[in-house]
Amino acid sequence: MKSYRKKICLFLIILFLWLIVAGVDYFYLQQKRTKPNEITIPPTEQTSTPIVMPTNTAAPQASAEFYPPIDQFKEQITKKFFGAYITPQNSPVQPERFKGYHTGVDVEYKDVTADVPVYALADGKIVYSGWVSGYGGVFMIEFNLNDSPHTALYGHIRPSSLPPKNKAVTKGEKLAVLGTGYTHETDGERRHLHFAILSNSRIDLLGYVQQKSQLSGWIDPLTLEYAQQ
Repeated sequence: MKSYRKKICLFLIILFLWLIVAGVDYFYLQQKRTKPNEITIPPTEQTSTPIVMPTNTAAPQASAEFYPPIDQFKEQITKKFFGAYITPQNSPVQPERFKGYHTGVDVEYKDVTADVPVYALADGKIVYSGWVSGYGGVFMIEFNLNDSPHTALYGHIRPSSLPPKNKAVTKGEKLAVLGTGYTHETDGERRHLHFAILSNSRIDLLGYVQQKSQLSGWIDPLTLEYAQQ
């Protein structure tokens, strides 16, 4: 009988200890599940981030000051650039009869058969208009650049379309058309516009200068800002 009681007591002690251990495990598990910093968040909530659309904070661009002197002005400058040293041997145009540093840019229209108009780059006045050896028809506009008078030269123009001297012109106004290539209208040159900007209001018809330092009398036309046509 005593042996039987001992076994029952031992069983009850073991059962009591097991219940204590089970209770502690259960309590610990419940605590772990309810800790705020360990709550499982669905992926869509855990990683969602508001999408912020970019805003344009750039200041509005001011309108360009000058109008292109001819259609596709920049794209068609492919042979002679401002300041290029040209000789009959190295010229991209053959045959070549000129030599020196190029005072302007040549805008090429050799393969165009329709009339090609030229436009006033700015408000101003025609200060020269006539036929000149090496150019054919030529006119010059006096206009304002950086608050001081300058002149722009348009060469290889059809003489019959030349604007008259002293004519007031408006920016973007059609003034004339290119001369026909290899004729008296261009003095035998291909069809293109020689466009040059002088650094002041003088009248100077040189297409080339013999000293590089002399280029200071001209401005590279591509340094000006032109409006979109």
